Amino acid sequence: MSLDGIAIRALTEELNTLLAGGRIDKIQQPDSQTIIFNIRQRGQNHKLLISIHPQSARFHITNTNKPNPQQPPLFCMVLRKYLEGSKLQSIKQQGLERIVHFDFIGYDELGQKSNKVLICEFMGKHSNMILINPKTNLIIDSIKRLGSSTSQYRQVLPGLTYISPPPQKKISPQELTEEKLIQFFLENNSEKSISQGLLELVTGIGPQTSKELVIRAGINPDTGIEFLGQYEYSKLWQQITWLNNLIINNDYQPTLVKNKENPIAFAPFFLEQFTGLNQISFPTMSELVEFFIGKKEESNLFKQKSLALEKVIDRELERCQKKLVLQLNKIAEGKQGEKYKIWGELLTANLYQLKQSNKAIVPNFYSENQELIEIPMDENLTPNENAQNYFKKYNKTKIGVEKAKEQSKFTQEEITYLETIKSSLERAESLSELQEIRWELEEAGYIKSKPEKNKSRDKNSTPTPSPHSFYINGFKVLVGKNNKQNDYLTLKIAKNNDLWLHVKDIPGSHVVIKNPENKDIPEKVLKTAAMLAAYFSKGRFSSQVPVDYTLKKNVRKPKGAKPGMVIYDNQKTLFVTCEEKYIEEIIQGSDL
Repeated sequence: MSLDGIAIRALTEELNTLLAGGRIDKIQQPDSQTIIFNIRQRGQNHKLLISIHPQSARFHITNTNKPNPQQPPLFCMVLRKYLEGSKLQSIKQQGLERIVHFDFIGYDELGQKSNKVLICEFMGKHSNMILINPKTNLIIDSIKRLGSSTSQYRQVLPGLTYISPPPQKKISPQELTEEKLIQFFLENNSEKSISQGLLELVTGIGPQTSKELVIRAGINPDTGIEFLGQYEYSKLWQQITWLNNLIINNDYQPTLVKNKENPIAFAPFFLEQFTGLNQISFPTMSELVEFFIGKKEESNLFKQKSLALEKVIDRELERCQKKLVLQLNKIAEGKQGEKYKIWGELLTANLYQLKQSNKAIVPNFYSENQELIEIPMDENLTPNENAQNYFKKYNKTKIGVEKAKEQSKFTQEEITYLETIKSSLERAESLSELQEIRWELEEAGYIKSKPEKNKSRDKNSTPTPSPHSFYINGFKVLVGKNNKQNDYLTLKIAKNNDLWLHVKDIPGSHVVIKNPENKDIPEKVLKTAAMLAAYFSKGRFSSQVPVDYTLKKNVRKPKGAKPGMVIYDNQKTLFVTCEEKYIEEIIQGSDL
């Protein structure tokens, strides 16, 4: 759900009180639709996030650190030029519209005071951020430029006069009277429901707020306008008055609605339409918006990126599996090759009695009963030439089989490797983990890498992998979340006397029990670490999963091996069944 005018009013009042007068220290643009202002106010640092994402346009304080492109986008550079170092004078909503003005005051190159306004239009797919000079009302730039081919009503381009979005023919709650309410409904006495009628009449309310007003009035929101009487009008007007007082007194109660554990709605007030469901009060509207919209956007982005990576992996797995089938078929042709060899030898052994023909019938001395066998021949060739042809076919088949065996080995290794990446993807929990998996796929050549990211990694700016970390009875246990982390954990972090664990013959995480003092590892610690290895593997839901363990000094990475691939010896095997509840309690208490 999106922000309506009432929610925006609650946010605007709250953030204006918190941020007005603050200094703009830094401006970032992590993606094409998001700007983050780092603001210093009253000795505290705040990060103001503004997003024009079509499904989650919003603004609020955020504590989330978002990765930034190495080269800032053009709009970000424009904002830095005009706004960094300036003060945020005020945050003002335009009426109850979904338009907010962020007013800044700073100094230009000549040291003269300079005012700028960042106009944010939170209107679904039409959302935009536009920087203007308020003296001339000219556009400096916008995060989305709109030419005449995009919009017939207005153009949003540098140097043009800023024109507000088309006005809505609605009445604000402050200007609405009971008489106007009744008149509107009488003039629009159609098949529309009451909640739909309110939505078309009152500025600033969305479908949820409209429905809430009708329910608070004790009326079924699906009731048609034609069924309203004086009593219903009176009750409805009481609720509009309640909403108006809420706005005037800035008396908001940020509320989140959950159906079981799933957030389904939010508002700057308690929602009676969800009576019976869990409703949680938030200390600020900003925190509520970040939790509901921000987390949902992150969740949707996670699903989108995860699905895209899964498609790449499945595509490559399908390619490898098709290739393996062809290679195995080629190997199976080896039996045909043996037949060619036998035919050639039988023809050679009987040359003295054979004549040029389209077939030869000779005794098969390779058979115990030495029965007669019919061998096809090319009648244009001599028996000896036919025999030599069969030897050539045999040799060609033999070479092909040997190549196919070698290639099938590599193909099977690639399938195993891709399955480890898919297993890592299934266990991924954050966007940063997805990014690590993407980088691995790029380095393996499965995804075309982006130049700026390559450049970034060439400069060693890729974050160091961060494995899961747990403490079990005083022992530190580390778990790799993907192949990159597995390599880093096993080859960089683990020491020779640490204990290394991995599920046997199943894709999964490397697990290391740190043991710097070379102590005896208690059975409970070993069993729990083995269950962690099973939990973070494809054997998670199986019983009696075999988990190998050995000292790290017995683990080696062959030259040229793919990420996450190691060999080991001197191992012992422990069979465990993952106790999910117990492991999840450990995960909740870990320093993730």
